[in-house]
Amino acid sequence: MLKDYNGRRVKDRWIFITYYYNIPAIVALTVVLLGASITSEISNYFITGISIFAGLFFNLLLVVADKMNVKKRILDLDSNEETKNYVIRYKHFSEQLISQISYAIVISLVLIILMFLTHFGTWLSTIDAIDLTNFISFYIPILDTVIFYFGVKFIIMLFVILSSMYVMLLDDLKIKK
Repeated sequence: MLKDYNGRRVKDRWIFITYYYNIPAIVALTVVLLGASITSEISNYFITGISIFAGLFFNLLLVVADKMNVKKRILDLDSNEETKNYVIRYKHFSEQLISQISYAIVISLVLIILMFLTHFGTWLSTIDAIDLTNFISFYIPILDTVIFYFGVKFIIMLFVILSSMYVMLLDDLKIKK
């Protein structure tokens, strides 16, 4: 179930489906139909970049969990209604952010595995066999489409996480004043 930062159910599910499924599919198909392809050398660069982001996301999970523990300690020290509502809202926000970060980590792992498969396709293309040539000409565009699909999803999740972190940091600045 899709929820907003306050824990309420989101009513505009079509926006979610459009951003997370339709746009990546349209972009992936368009890019592949325009003739773009992932080579073995390019996949090495993408694997490196995505691995760095996956590591940063793991670190971010720890930071968000630590901030939630700090907010719980604030509630123990100051139990007025405004602080209680703030901590409850922050708990919902943290749960959603942790699920977004976890999803981005899963996408990055899927992308790394798919990028390694491009190396397999390159290796197969060095073998001279007529059956393999037909297989490769069918296999590579599908693999490229799936890679671009998950790549666009990864970029969208990156922006969603960045905007969520922005909201969290601004909220922290407001509460400290």
